[in-house]
Amino acid sequence: MKNRILIILFLTFMGMFSNLFGQKKYPEEWNFYMTNVEDKPASIYINLGLHKHIPLKEKSNLCWIAVKLNNPTENGLTTDGESKTLFEIEDKILEIINATNTIYIGRLTSDGFRDFYFYSKDVNEFKNNAQKITSKYTNYEFIIDTKNDKNWSGYLDIYPNETDFQSISNRDVLENLEKNGDNLSKARDVFHWIYFKNENDRQKYIDIVKKENFEVVNENYNKKEKLPFSIQIKRIDKVGYGDIDEYTLYLWKLAKENNGDYDGWETSVETE
Repeated sequence: MKNRILIILFLTFMGMFSNLFGQKKYPEEWNFYMTNVEDKPASIYINLGLHKHIPLKEKSNLCWIAVKLNNPTENGLTTDGESKTLFEIEDKILEIINATNTIYIGRLTSDGFRDFYFYSKDVNEFKNNAQKITSKYTNYEFIIDTKNDKNWSGYLDIYPNETDFQSISNRDVLENLEKNGDNLSKARDVFHWIYFKNENDRQKYIDIVKKENFEVVNENYNKKEKLPFSIQIKRIDKVGYGDIDEYTLYLWKLAKENNGDYDGWETSVETE
């Protein structure tokens, strides 16, 4: 019993310590993706790790700092020349904003603006701290605003959809290839795995992809799996950043249309 009381007291103390000296720690899983927002190109950088924990009741106010780009590209995104300054602004924002009362969720760049998004429990504190940023970068135009958002719909608005996640996954594979010395310039065999509930759906899929010059490498059946009918297909393709989404997203969508699950792709590392 004595040990039990000591444990309870310890946990209580740790909770008080956390409240006094810092915010509760949440997972950080940062990633970015390209998409369209209101029919305009957009780049989104977001902490995906928060998704399982939202909404955070103690932080129910969506707050943002919008920075008007001085030299946007023709499609409203950032140039390499301006990116350095924008990263400096971001670092300064994160330095000044109170991390105990506010959590940074990500940024959106589109239509000539870069918006930094937060959730906070103290709107006035956020605004006061944000104003300190504007005085340090007088050559930029800032917009500071907040709104109550207890359901965290603002976070969900910039959270990737299924298609976006496929693109993120593709980019992760390409980055791994580059880390292994592959410059992605050489076309090569690209292998894909797809799983189905029944044989008829699998055969429909095979009939369609064969017309697109995909070759069936093998067909398998595993009765222990939820989707027991699988195929592996391949085709010689380019694997550049501007190429990979075109055919992998096609295969993924086609799988969904035929009650299947596209499980990804792999290829060889080509260093010459």
